[in-house]
Amino acid sequence: MTEQQPHSCVTCQRRKVKCERRHPCSNCVKHGSVCEFRAPAPPRRRKRQSPGPDVYVKLKRAEELLQGYGIDLDHLSNDQLDKPQAGLNSETTRIGAKDGVDTSAVKPAANQRPKCRLQSSTSATVSEEFQHLEELLEGSDEEPNKTGPGIIQKAYDVLHGDGSGLLFGFSNKGDLKRLHPPAINIFRLWQTYLSSVYPLTMVFHAPTIQQQILEATTDIENMPDSMEALMFAIYYAAVVALPPEECEAMFGLPQPAVVNKYMLATQQALNNAKLLKNLDLTVLQALVILLIASRNTIDPRPLWIHCGTAIRLGQRIGLHRDGSSLGLPPFEIEMRRRLWWQIVVLDTRIAELSDAGTSMLSIPFDTHLPSNVNDSNLNPEMAQLPPERPGATDMTFCLARYEFGNFLKRSSTDFFFFEGAWAKPDGPPASLVEKDRAIDELALHLEEKYIVHCDTNITLHFLTKIFTRTAIYRMRLVAHHPRRHPDKGVSMPPEEREYLCRLSLNIVENDNLSHSNKSADKFAWYVNMNFPFPAFIYLISELRHRTRGELSDRGWTAMNEAFRNRIKYIAAKRESPMFKAISVLALKAWQARELDAVAHGEPIPEAPECITTLRSIFGDLPVKGKRSSISDPGSLQTPLSSTTHDDQMKPDLYTGMTPASEPATVSGMNSTEWSPMDWSYWDELVQNWDPQVGEGNGQSDSQ
Repeated sequence: MTEQQPHSCVTCQRRKVKCERRHPCSNCVKHGSVCEFRAPAPPRRRKRQSPGPDVYVKLKRAEELLQGYGIDLDHLSNDQLDKPQAGLNSETTRIGAKDGVDTSAVKPAANQRPKCRLQSSTSATVSEEFQHLEELLEGSDEEPNKTGPGIIQKAYDVLHGDGSGLLFGFSNKGDLKRLHPPAINIFRLWQTYLSSVYPLTMVFHAPTIQQQILEATTDIENMPDSMEALMFAIYYAAVVALPPEECEAMFGLPQPAVVNKYMLATQQALNNAKLLKNLDLTVLQALVILLIASRNTIDPRPLWIHCGTAIRLGQRIGLHRDGSSLGLPPFEIEMRRRLWWQIVVLDTRIAELSDAGTSMLSIPFDTHLPSNVNDSNLNPEMAQLPPERPGATDMTFCLARYEFGNFLKRSSTDFFFFEGAWAKPDGPPASLVEKDRAIDELALHLEEKYIVHCDTNITLHFLTKIFTRTAIYRMRLVAHHPRRHPDKGVSMPPEEREYLCRLSLNIVENDNLSHSNKSADKFAWYVNMNFPFPAFIYLISELRHRTRGELSDRGWTAMNEAFRNRIKYIAAKRESPMFKAISVLALKAWQARELDAVAHGEPIPEAPECITTLRSIFGDLPVKGKRSSISDPGSLQTPLSSTTHDDQMKPDLYTGMTPASEPATVSGMNSTEWSPMDWSYWDELVQNWDPQVGEGNGQSDSQ
């Protein structure tokens, strides 16, 4: 056979099949055809209409706008504008697109201008004018660029750096090919991701991505940067989800070292893919997976800032607009919805942990919730979205979480300014009755749409039920929180305190249930990052003054089980001031129970495992003097009967009495208000500890 030709043979071109470009090619030999190679005819130049009389006026306006952005057109040559930018990929890769399918009209590639963006009313005019000017500037060129960035964007590329180093600290493109695991481990990590991470995140379509991974693994050297970023994000999340011993057996290194390796590799891969400039949905999916998997390893305060990057990138791609209004294909619409709502709930949770409120609910968006369908009901070539399935599907866990974000979004529509917290300028905040009614209706909606269809023998359904009901308990806890009282709870009636105590106890018990199910061990990474801190603290503080009775016994059983479930995480943080503060609160609560038994002439109860362990760390009787804070619910002056039970309890902690097909919303309810992480409240509460604990034999404060 002759050397390779620069183009396909005539027969293969006519039949539109791949040609090996050697004479004769195998296709012609197979079909007995004459194999002939001819150079293709040069493309015909398109005739262009002469510019209208006002084109020079508009070009002058374009120059003025560019100069207003600091661009010196006198020193910007055509060579600079036409210079290709490193790392920009001219090919598009739509999620789920198969080979040979043109997707350029569906989703912008990394170097294309976005087709779907929503501007605010104040910036729409400027953006539309720039878009029109781009078209005019392209019209001034005899050979317009139909796929690459526009002239204005080229100018930005020349004048400004990429900016990726600002986010992750990498300024240069790094070669990551040698960091990919062996093929066998790639598929093992992918299976781990499918079983332990994907059901809880659902940011893409697994069957489609699996096919892309298979194709990329066969040719790692030529893998697109966007796909490489997604694969490293998948490796990273899978390593986080692996049991430590299994991770060490696979890589021969301790899990923390492997986690750190793939976190850095994912960051570099995102930098290689030009994260801050790339409009490929695949790159944003990789970033979101990185953020989700980092919740256990990264301080939530900087993590929330990175969530802001995901939000802005999502807006730039246009995810905050529902794809149905943009004329996108059904499959693309569904993928955009999945990704956007995962960003919404991620930002809301991280903002809560970082004491930052939430920025998502301040952004106007109309993106619908994803469809309640299985992955098997979706494919990239479908002509329309399938009808939603009644009952539980692959999306049930994620959708139940998204319902809370949707509820808060609808409840925040009456607010239009942000001053550290949402506020309503034209009326009083919602009453407690309104809040309870709205929560009742949301709980009933979730129960009827999702929970009733869950089979607790299926692990994911079991977790859906636990996490959804826990979230309702948390909302009730916040609605009845002591901070709603002007005196921070001093005047709280006993029945209200008992209601809060039961809510906190139910939350802690549900957390224990999620650990007790051995089949849920594969989701332990997720369960562990959702520790019910506010309920845990409130329950400890109540146990200091609720020294006997049904609630006290249940409370200590739940506390001890929670300690046992998280002992390895607690031990790793024993030097944390927060751990010391919580430990002393627990020791004082048990000390009060012992003193109560002595006062009643009863034997001192046997200390549970958690108290024995804490005493071995901090010593016995650690608190040196009596200190009290009105923020401590246990320090309230209202006496508690030691035999308080259910006589004054509300009829139901979870579901309410008001039927509703859709959850209600309440004007005056907002994300900050619904966050149980009231940092000033909890700071005051956990300050009741001695920083010198363990260095002497302090005396107990009298109870």
